[in-house]
Amino acid sequence: MTKFTKEQNQAINDYGKDILVSASAGSGKTTVLVERVLKRILSGTPVSSLLIITFTKAAAREMKERIKQKISDQIEKEPNNQFLRSQLLDVDTANISTIDSFCLDVIRRFYYVIDLDPQFSVLTDETQAELLKERALHEIEIEYLEKNDQDFQDFYDNFSGDRDAEGARNLLLQLYNTVVTEPNYEKFLNNLPNFYQVQDDLIESDLWQTQIKPLLIKEIKDLQTEIRQFFENPQMENPDLVKVKENYDIFTSRLEQFLNALEDDHSYNEIRASLMNCKFEKNIRKSKKWSEESLETYQESQKLKSDLNDQLKKIFANFFVVEEKEQVNILKKSEKLVKTIVDAEKKLIKRFGQLKREQNLIDYSDMEQFAFSILTTDTSNAHIAQEYYQEKFNEILIDEYQDVNALQENIIAAIKKKGQNNLFMVGDIKQSIYGFRQARPDLFLSKYHAYGQNDDSEKIVLSDNFRSTKRVTKTVNSLFNPILTANFGGIDYKKEGQLQFGATYYPTDLPTASEYIFTDKKQTQASFEENFGDEMDFSEIQMVIARIKQLKEENFQVWDRKTQLRRPLEYSDIAIITRTRSDNLQVMQEFAKADLPLFVTDAQNYFQTFELVMIMNYLRLIDNPQQDIPLVAVLRSPLFNFKEPELAQIRVKTRSGNFYNALTSFASVNSDLGQKCKNFLQQLESLRSFAATHRISELIWSIYERTHLLEIVTGLPNGQQRRVNLESLYERATSYESAGFKGLYQFISFIERMRKNQKDLAQPLLSDKADKAVKLMTIHASKGLEFPVVFVMGLGHKYQTRDLSGNFTISKDGLGLTIKEKDYRIDSLVKSLADVEKRQQMLEEEARILYVGLTRAQQKLILVASVSEMEAKRKKWESEIDQKTNILPLIRKINAQSPLDFLGPKLEQKHEFDQTIEDMTLALEEQDKIYYLKFAVQSDIEEKDEQKDDTQKLSTKMNDVVKTLYNFEYPFSDATKTTAYQSVSEIKKVFNDPMDTELENSRLISSSNRYLQPIDETPVFLEKQKFTGAEIGTAMHLVLQYYDYQGDKTKLNLDKEIEELVELGKLNPLMVPHLSKEALNWFVMSEFAAEFWQKPEKLHRESQFSSLVNASELFNDFSDSAAKILVHGTIDGYFETDEGLILFDYKTDFVDKTHEEQAIDKIKQKYTGQLRLYEQALNEISENKKVIGKYLILLDARKVVPVD
Repeated sequence: MTKFTKEQNQAINDYGKDILVSASAGSGKTTVLVERVLKRILSGTPVSSLLIITFTKAAAREMKERIKQKISDQIEKEPNNQFLRSQLLDVDTANISTIDSFCLDVIRRFYYVIDLDPQFSVLTDETQAELLKERALHEIEIEYLEKNDQDFQDFYDNFSGDRDAEGARNLLLQLYNTVVTEPNYEKFLNNLPNFYQVQDDLIESDLWQTQIKPLLIKEIKDLQTEIRQFFENPQMENPDLVKVKENYDIFTSRLEQFLNALEDDHSYNEIRASLMNCKFEKNIRKSKKWSEESLETYQESQKLKSDLNDQLKKIFANFFVVEEKEQVNILKKSEKLVKTIVDAEKKLIKRFGQLKREQNLIDYSDMEQFAFSILTTDTSNAHIAQEYYQEKFNEILIDEYQDVNALQENIIAAIKKKGQNNLFMVGDIKQSIYGFRQARPDLFLSKYHAYGQNDDSEKIVLSDNFRSTKRVTKTVNSLFNPILTANFGGIDYKKEGQLQFGATYYPTDLPTASEYIFTDKKQTQASFEENFGDEMDFSEIQMVIARIKQLKEENFQVWDRKTQLRRPLEYSDIAIITRTRSDNLQVMQEFAKADLPLFVTDAQNYFQTFELVMIMNYLRLIDNPQQDIPLVAVLRSPLFNFKEPELAQIRVKTRSGNFYNALTSFASVNSDLGQKCKNFLQQLESLRSFAATHRISELIWSIYERTHLLEIVTGLPNGQQRRVNLESLYERATSYESAGFKGLYQFISFIERMRKNQKDLAQPLLSDKADKAVKLMTIHASKGLEFPVVFVMGLGHKYQTRDLSGNFTISKDGLGLTIKEKDYRIDSLVKSLADVEKRQQMLEEEARILYVGLTRAQQKLILVASVSEMEAKRKKWESEIDQKTNILPLIRKINAQSPLDFLGPKLEQKHEFDQTIEDMTLALEEQDKIYYLKFAVQSDIEEKDEQKDDTQKLSTKMNDVVKTLYNFEYPFSDATKTTAYQSVSEIKKVFNDPMDTELENSRLISSSNRYLQPIDETPVFLEKQKFTGAEIGTAMHLVLQYYDYQGDKTKLNLDKEIEELVELGKLNPLMVPHLSKEALNWFVMSEFAAEFWQKPEKLHRESQFSSLVNASELFNDFSDSAAKILVHGTIDGYFETDEGLILFDYKTDFVDKTHEEQAIDKIKQKYTGQLRLYEQALNEISENKKVIGKYLILLDARKVVPVD
């Protein structure tokens, strides 16, 4: 018989109150829930009168099975108990489900309350739902633009980029995801503009008084507390530091003045001036005569000084960057935009609903909204529905309560029996990790702090951990004591959140030491983040592989809880847990090389798999064959097997133009390669014709049949999975078309948007080998699971803060906007406020995510990270934890950039890093170990066979493994960090002038960004709108590209030229009014263009080129002087003269006429590098003549600017 703790017994047996159970990781909450249900049944309560809400369907299934088992066990004791037998039958139909399933039951039972067709179907395919939503958005865009709605156009102009309207679209789509979790979404939307309401006196506004002012006062008081705690150090009284102290005294006085100005409601500009005065008077220098203690304290004071300055700079940037008049103006502009956004959002919700109704569909968000409407609508029918459930359910039990959203909370409240306290909620605030699903941990916290204060409610805390060994629980507690506090996470971990060791069944002599494997990238190498972005370090993967092999070789013993015996470690005992799944492919590849079994339990990056990249590239070619990258990728693939020397032959024959033209040209050559080209082009043309008359799904299957692609990939490693992936794409295309969408280009665009917005379609998984393999999963996927040995990887990864760096921020309370002014963008005060609050919420959730990951371990926890400049980070960490409180200060936590910024200070405080690679042995199991690998070399290589053999002959000491793995350094590692192909536009993103010698710090372009460059994403609806500046510029280029210089110059008729382009379908007729005809007329009649009229045959326009450039010329830190990069681009024009070539490029950049000379210089600097690349390409292409002049044609300024 299970022995329960005092707190567990309370959770099982207490009734008559609303009960909140705060259940820490491994505390047996599911067992408690099941036992409570059994007790209710044994007391005569039918299971049908209980509503049990779980977070997932899997949890609901497990709950049902465990309840049935408990009832069955009880029936064995009471074989004649007919009530128990009836309850056993009723469990399968009982209300034990997710909140969505319960809501669906409400709708099916009471559909007539909201006038819903009872024959509706549930839209379970997220892809189809996204497509319908995008169609709804497209239709309302057309509606606005046909009305020529200027407010809507202003909204789109403010959030759209240079080439597309994705910014505005994403705002509406993301706002939708928040709005549908609100119980009254219309009220929520209508309230959004209120945040911006302000008079000329900003200080008097509700925004300032109720939100910004309290926030700033709190932040300043936190800074004052930090200073005060620092000065409690007795060493600050040392005479050596008297000037340091005086400097701080001046600063603290100024900080106090700023605080007083805030609290006393001085004018905004006065408060701003007071903040600008908050600075240290002097920069005190240290003296060699000082004692070692004084020098150490001085360094700490300098670090604090830097932190204080940084924090004040952030406050200034967020709330005081401009004066009051401009701030008020920005708020008023924002209010107008928000009103337009609210109107558009309401239309999107309505139209999306209509589209679903037309197909008799409801989606998951509808389930909750419709159920809430049924339960709360003020009609007699609605009251019947509400009363039905209030009478039906004797008790409502909710699992994972910390992850409910606002709408779900209101649904629960609607069915709670009035006058009775029958709510039983179980959760853990430390495990609330679903903010992206609009989870509201504050709902849990409010009850956590309020329950138990009166007779109607009770709070029960389950802190005993029955999952993990004592060593694991001590590790988790030690690391999280400084992190989770009342002002960061909402709970004081040290006082009320610690895990208490309860798993006393583990033998005391088991190997359980926690391990920290931190690799330090070699200082002589370029920063990993600069070269590879935020991908996982190969060294981390290799260290995990090496450690797993070593554990297996050393016959590591695990405790089997079922058999209560020791046994050797199996691969299935091991889990590798990561923050995201973005590195899954890389991990899978390295495990395959090491011949280790690996099972990926959640989706990997589906569209990054080899076979999907290949088929998507082929679809791009069928849509438009004039694309070099997809074309070369398909030619080189196993479908057609063109070798690199063959591709080079094709290009050498036709050096100019794109590769498709070169391929077409070579197809006429009478050779084996020529025939190979011809065969490919025939198949491509046949498929293009097929695509014009068939569905996309039929086209995909036709490709499979004609190329034997399914058979080809089946023969590759992991072939069966690859085949399933391709079949899944066919099914996705079928789903796409069944939603009413058509068009290959639109399908490709949709898939690209899904990929770019991190909505990768889930890979269908084959699980036949799962029971014998290491598990790889995200922390979110691991929640609720446990494993004997857990590796937590990627702890050096930087947190993603893209939600805070965009032009809008959506919070649970409001919508913050960035306003586009003439020459700059500026955040509104509402956005700055939302960013500050959301950043802390995001980092609190990241800390909780880290907690979930670490608490999955039963017996052994291994943390893995690769870090740049480890020594500098150690120096930073060593004084970060407050010595008096042993807490990581809030200012450090809200500035954390990676999980290591949370963990590192505690590890440094414990002096764990004093151990190095030479200290590592498996004998030190009585203490935790940090494996600090100072000289592990970061490299991206395929190891030689003999090296691979060496790694498999693992010694008993970890350092031997490390030396084997890292003694080889690839001589041309730079070449692995940039692609062999770059477009001029990509190079422009990296630097202004590629010939500039000051480029040591320029970032190399990651090859992962190359072959998946976004296709032209300009939506169709833009054809009906006031166009963006970039699109107008493109149209201006188009007119000049086709302008006919062969006529009579004196009879210039620009309108006729434009009309012909419209008739030919080259120019959108809606674009014509937006063209600057004055600028076009100026150029064609300019002195520069005079020779075009005289010798038009010498004028070359829109000339494409591909040019091999030395990589070292583009990137100064590129080590291989012989390496080449293929640069591809299009030259606006050049003109042949007897002396040479005149190169020119049109630019439509705005030129500030009040500072024209400076503006032109800036534009010239911006494009000089581009023109130099064009010059180099032209000099290579032209056999007889070289470039003798380069010019920028500035159409806005009406200037022709020479470039050196």
